Amino acid sequence: MNPTNTRTRHPVVSFLVIAAFFQLMGGLMGWITSQDVDDWYQTLIRSPLTPPDAAFGIVWSILYFLLSAAFWLVWKKDESRERTIALRLFAGHMVLNWLWSPVFFTAHAVLPAFALILVLIFTGAMLAWLVWPQDRRAAFMFLPYLGWLTLAGHLTHFIWQKN
Repeated sequence: MNPTNTRTRHPVVSFLVIAAFFQLMGGLMGWITSQDVDDWYQTLIRSPLTPPDAAFGIVWSILYFLLSAAFWLVWKKDESRERTIALRLFAGHMVLNWLWSPVFFTAHAVLPAFALILVLIFTGAMLAWLVWPQDRRAAFMFLPYLGWLTLAGHLTHFIWQKN
């Protein structure tokens, strides 16, 4: 069986599996860190630009949907060196993304979390650039995410400086 046919035979199912995985991982990280959000995070001096707590879950759900769609669009492309590089970087990027919450909220490691945000911004921009020739829709799906990461970078830097 041709690998391309495997990826494209049931596109809705493959997209739903990828989207569910992204959402479940994001939800798992939120659940793991929820006690620290309720306790430690609430005691911090935060930036005036900090969104309401309820916004984070909504925004991350939307961003994980967009990221899963971008991943899926690249994943279903024909095998190529560029596709393989993009998917490997994407997978590594998402592991770092999902690790950010435990680093910040559970370990209270604000400076490493800030450094991690900078890596996420750089690799996220690199991913958008790498996937542009493969699928421009996928590249555009990174823009809201990069905006949110930039805000998260500010919020983390503010907390690091003021606490």
